[in-house]
Amino acid sequence: MNSIKFSVVIPLYNKRDCIERAINSVVAQSYEADEIIIIDDGSTDDSADIVSTLNISNVKLVKQANQGVSEARNAGANIAKNEFIAFLDADDTWSPFFLNSIADLINQYPNMGLYATRYQKVYGDNDYKDAKIALTQWDANGYEMDNYFAVAASGDLPFTMSSIVVRKSTFDELGGFPRGEWMGEDQSFYVNFALYSRIAYSPLIESFYFQGTQNSACDKAPPKELCPFAERLLDDVKAGRISPKLEQMVLKYVGAHICDLAKRHIKHGSYDYAAQLLSNPVSRTKPVHWSFYKLVSTPMSIFSKAA
Repeated sequence: MNSIKFSVVIPLYNKRDCIERAINSVVAQSYEADEIIIIDDGSTDDSADIVSTLNISNVKLVKQANQGVSEARNAGANIAKNEFIAFLDADDTWSPFFLNSIADLINQYPNMGLYATRYQKVYGDNDYKDAKIALTQWDANGYEMDNYFAVAASGDLPFTMSSIVVRKSTFDELGGFPRGEWMGEDQSFYVNFALYSRIAYSPLIESFYFQGTQNSACDKAPPKELCPFAERLLDDVKAGRISPKLEQMVLKYVGAHICDLAKRHIKHGSYDYAAQLLSNPVSRTKPVHWSFYKLVSTPMSIFSKAA
């Protein structure tokens, strides 16, 4: 019998085409989940009906008015009965060994607040690509990741919301997901754990992050200003609340965020906004990225004004 019990929380909003796939990947785990909590966040399609017709004994479907993904995740975590909570977005999936890998990490590192694995990005139906994560060490048995900001600033984020498990007591202590923030809420969550808790990590690929699905974050227009988590980090650095050991990596992490926003604005044709973001001196902590995006955005900004 499995001594470590997992509650799985799946936020659901209009994902009729993929919710069954996500649930099936949980049911197929070699290490069985104790409960699967699905928070239907005011879906206007038949997503919730699809969940009901699956008739899976350990699935709990909870409906609420639309409040956003953070509130849906918080609601699921609040009713979870177990100490370990795994999050899975409705358009993503796990390998059959995800929970088993996490259980191994918990046994090896029992005092961590967050446990995570590597992931692949999935484009279309069957185009799997490794996330470009700048790992500084490799141990198939897992290890403590004590350099989150350095890793995240140098490539793709080391994990996604669908490749993490958190300790419920730590989740509660850190206040869960931010309320009233509609962009960057995932990174805000990761930052809290990186600053105030500890992270155990497996470099094994056990999660699959599907790109471009309906109602995904990729569909949203990029914000015109820094996301709140980045603004808070800059305030913390200015106020001396970030340790000197982390300060430069935190600034580089924010710089990477600024350059990523600028890239997204360029893709959307919003060259003026890209140039405005790149005027922030923190963006120069990523000099190669800054130089390229500045080169692309500045001339187009001039041309658009001339027109």
